[in-house]
Amino acid sequence: MMLRVRRKDNDDGDNMKPYEYLEHTADMGLVVRGKSLSELLTHAAQGLFETIAVVDTVDETESIEIYLTAESVEDLFVAWLDELIFRHETEEIFFKRAAIHQCSETEMSATVYGESVNFDKHAVYTEIKSVTYHQLQVVQKGDGSWFAQVIFDL
Repeated sequence: MMLRVRRKDNDDGDNMKPYEYLEHTADMGLVVRGKSLSELLTHAAQGLFETIAVVDTVDETESIEIYLTAESVEDLFVAWLDELIFRHETEEIFFKRAAIHQCSETEMSATVYGESVNFDKHAVYTEIKSVTYHQLQVVQKGDGSWFAQVIFDL
């Protein structure tokens, strides 16, 4: 199975976002980059938020504290995104922004900001069911920066 990074026609790669969408059969994914693990997790959250809804229509009227522990950086990455999906679905909130307070390869704390779902106000793109481990990569590169690839089950 082949994954392909999708860029806009006028994007030559020089002005890349901190994440890009992956084309994947029946699902979708992200390629995410960050100068640090904290930045990688922030960018992954932003990519997730912008996949679900138009974040420009979301105000920061509510906040949720999140604390996670995991056995590996891959597990932490998946747990983070799964927790955001779970909170979005169960608390009926669209998120706009994530702020990472503390982060290591096995634990993190963060605050996410957004507002209650209002379909008259918010434009919705897609529903994400879960994060998969299929072709998951979370890697620290030689220069200390981080790279991740993740597939979402739609």
